[in-house]
Amino acid sequence: MEKRTLRSSTRAAAAAAAGTGVQDDKNSDGKSAPTTTTGAGAGKFKDLYKPNPIVKTAKEGINKRVSDDVKLRKQRRDELVSTKRFKRSDDAKEATDGEGELTKEQVDTVDEQLKSGSSDQIALALKTLSDYLTQFPESDDLQTFVSSAGFLATVEGILTGTDAEKQLLAASVVTNMAAGGSTELCEAALNTAPHLISFLESQNVALVDQSAWALGNIAAEGPKFRDRLKDNGALPPLIKLLQSKDLNLVQTSCFALSNMARGEGANQEALVKAGLIKPLLHHLRVDTEPAVIAEAAWVVVYLTSGPDNVSTQLLEHQLIPLLVAPLKDFLDKKALAIPLIRALGNIASGPDGNTASLIHEPGFLPSMLQFIQSDCRPVKKESLWLMSNITAEHQSTDLIKVIEAGFIPVLSKIATHENFDIRKEAAYSLINLALHGPDYAKILPHRELLPGFLDFLRTKDQELIQLGLRYVQLLLNSGIPDGPALLSELNGVDALEEVILSDDRDQHRLASLLMDTYFGENNNGSRVPTPIPGTPDPHGGNPSSDAPPQYLKRASLSAV
Repeated sequence: MEKRTLRSSTRAAAAAAAGTGVQDDKNSDGKSAPTTTTGAGAGKFKDLYKPNPIVKTAKEGINKRVSDDVKLRKQRRDELVSTKRFKRSDDAKEATDGEGELTKEQVDTVDEQLKSGSSDQIALALKTLSDYLTQFPESDDLQTFVSSAGFLATVEGILTGTDAEKQLLAASVVTNMAAGGSTELCEAALNTAPHLISFLESQNVALVDQSAWALGNIAAEGPKFRDRLKDNGALPPLIKLLQSKDLNLVQTSCFALSNMARGEGANQEALVKAGLIKPLLHHLRVDTEPAVIAEAAWVVVYLTSGPDNVSTQLLEHQLIPLLVAPLKDFLDKKALAIPLIRALGNIASGPDGNTASLIHEPGFLPSMLQFIQSDCRPVKKESLWLMSNITAEHQSTDLIKVIEAGFIPVLSKIATHENFDIRKEAAYSLINLALHGPDYAKILPHRELLPGFLDFLRTKDQELIQLGLRYVQLLLNSGIPDGPALLSELNGVDALEEVILSDDRDQHRLASLLMDTYFGENNNGSRVPTPIPGTPDPHGGNPSSDAPPQYLKRASLSAV
């Protein structure tokens, strides 16, 4: 079975797909405060469909490769920062990030206040420094100062002291050091990890919350940071915090644990062995606060992107009904629903038994029919990805429920009237349905769908071209009445001829085969298709005993 990978698994991935990035900050009252930044992604998809994709000179090719490399590195850093959260104080100036510049004199003033010996001056310096880190994270002077041995020694002295107020302020500074885009600052923040972990056992709820928050930011920096925290014993106290009656503390713990579970080599099994499953799923079972459910679901997202045995253990604890039950309450919650949908998508990308369980779970299909029509673009895209894996279920009888639920008209409209990246997601589901045999292929509204799939053939995007060819292959080779005539009527022959000129050998071969079979000079006019491997035989059975239909099932990857 062919599996499709999710483009990204960071919290802001869906927003990035829509051309914006969302970073979840928290105010000092613990409430989430989304901060939206406009990205350069608005033209990303437009660029894929411009004519003339071939570079004309060697210099142009070199410049394009350099530009692409810069974009990839920037995207990687943006995705990394999007998994972190800044701490902003109540009395912070309402300054927009990047407006104005931080002077060295301002940094020197903070240094003098820290060295003054005055308790009030030290507290003021820590508050100011925390704000500077949120407003000027790229300041060289600031980064040099907070990563210096002298400053780190000062922070160490505060964290090991007895002044709870200053410890909280110092933890806020560490939180924002780890939240910025500098690996060096996160390295400096990592040095305070043993103290932060010890604070997780404190009776001071505010200090516990801030320490867990800082640890979550540090863990998001990458495998080295995440593994150091695990080696220092961060998992048991973080998991224990899930038993707290303070829901804000539970949210922060889930945030930290999700970053502990994300990424390559995250060893999700270690979290399970540390006793994570029961207290985590308890919150999905009993909590009604959407923000808490969403944070718990993010942890599930990264656990289910790990080894199969981790997902198996979660499913044994009735994970599917726990994720499906709240869906109806998230229909108007926009992006807050994404972790629930993505966790279900990870489950659907597994064995067919998982898919069948989802299809038969009460409330699942009605909720998903609403989500794929959401006016929130990221939610719509995630939901369509999930349904593409649902329709890749091998048991055709289960898919009758999908059809009866009314998905075909909705998917058909999306596949022909949305932007290309959204249309593509709906196209996967429609093709998967048709791959289950002629009876399924014939119920699709081909006159409505064909123009959209021919648009796919005219792009320069290889995945879209492949989907367009797959659809035309099914149309011609599944006994669809007047399939070749419909293709000819809608200028599909010209679109196939364009693909024949493609440099992709597989696409060239398939387009040529379809042309020779149905429209070649030697065609005697017969509408009886020549079976092509991987396509259902219109008379029943499989054209090749060793080539079953290649359902387009896509697995989710853990975040990088």
